[in-house]
Amino acid sequence: MVPGDLRVESFAHYPPQARSFSVENLSVLKRMPLILLSVVLRQVIQYDWCFPAEREQLRLEFDLLRRTEAASFEALMAPFFAIQLSPELRRADWINRPQQFSEQLTGYLWSQHEIDSFHKAAQDYHEYLQKALGERTPVTPRWTIVVIGQGSEEVKQPLFRKLAPHGTMFTQLDPADGLKTLVAEVKARTKQHPLRYGHWYIEGSEPHIAAVDAEGLTVMSYNRLVPVAKREFALLNQFTHRAENGGVAGAEAISSYMAGLSPEDVDLRGTADDASLRHFEVNLLTQGAGCQIFSTTFVQWASRECLHRAEPLTLFARFGTRQANAPMEQLLMRDPLQQAQDQEGSLIDADMGAYYAWINQSRLA
Repeated sequence: MVPGDLRVESFAHYPPQARSFSVENLSVLKRMPLILLSVVLRQVIQYDWCFPAEREQLRLEFDLLRRTEAASFEALMAPFFAIQLSPELRRADWINRPQQFSEQLTGYLWSQHEIDSFHKAAQDYHEYLQKALGERTPVTPRWTIVVIGQGSEEVKQPLFRKLAPHGTMFTQLDPADGLKTLVAEVKARTKQHPLRYGHWYIEGSEPHIAAVDAEGLTVMSYNRLVPVAKREFALLNQFTHRAENGGVAGAEAISSYMAGLSPEDVDLRGTADDASLRHFEVNLLTQGAGCQIFSTTFVQWASRECLHRAEPLTLFARFGTRQANAPMEQLLMRDPLQQAQDQEGSLIDADMGAYYAWINQSRLA
């Protein structure tokens, strides 16, 4: 099947909103080269659980492509059409399994020495969208607040060496009630600028009590997701054992299996109203390397993905201490909350994590 053969019934197995979006934009999807279409469908099939900012970006992108005159559209897609795909890839189920198709596609592009051509085509496409759509200015300047040092008694090396050159460092502040003051300011912003998934609190241990039930504030906590991570590891062990007894447990197969896990599979329960958050949390734990094991990695990666996907007005990220390092087989088996904590290493992680958060916010309007 080729993109031009797509029909309304081709998306019968998509979630409701994803199916409606696909049918609404069927004329554009049919004109896309398969190599780009498979990447686009990876996001479209998740449409029901996308954040508002992601949905808006998809709508703007397809509206732009629909308005683009034929000659310009063909020129934009030509670099993708120039990359030839194997018959095996063309026969794959790229409609219902775009994630798996993309993984197979990556291996094929490397084997055919076409990966650079694909990256160049994708970069040019992305730059075209950015230039044509422009930046969406937020209703108020974005705030990212990163709190580090939880559990640390002293500093053995200078902090903020990466951040200091980009701003002002105040060294005579009174830290008394500092956390309470910051949380109060974050809660005030949620009331001044109510926006669904527009204000986030990402915590590396237990959330501050004043923020737990704050209206309009999306709260995530590493400690609360540890049981989910342990369930994920258990499922992964089951999968690899089954594969060892007659299947294939290669990296691509494992990656596809992990990407296909749902919140229900890992016992992450909730309501239809918070489905986007639960799917986001599952994606963090199944696709973010180290997020399950180290709380500092969790906060850093969650902040990155939050800024990239939700584009919040406010992000409050607080690093806690993480478990001490150990051989990988131990890290995968033990409970990270019941281990000795590495305060010094956690502070180094958090210091660099603060710098990463600044970089990622700088990419937004």
